Amino acid sequence: MVCCCTSLVAGGVFQLDADIKLDHRPEYHRAVLDWQHPVDGVPLAISTGNQLSSRLLSMRAANVLLKLPGASAECQRLNKGDIVDAVVISQL
Repeated sequence: MVCCCTSLVAGGVFQLDADIKLDHRPEYHRAVLDWQHPVDGVPLAISTGNQLSSRLLSMRAANVLLKLPGASAECQRLNKGDIVDAVVISQL
């Protein structure tokens, strides 16, 4: 029997192009990949800006969702150059 309904979720690791303040909850952050200026072979992830749910227009430009951890006492932000996991949400 062949299953015709398989779905693949592509992902990878990408480098932040700017600092990101973490929320107390884990979240996905909309971003666009910059393949023209990779650092050590890792593409840059550029935030689409304000991440409020009312700003869904930024989904139009995004091609990845960065997986951000929740803030902790030890870690309140991710810094420019940090490597994060992401889910690819559109064709690259």
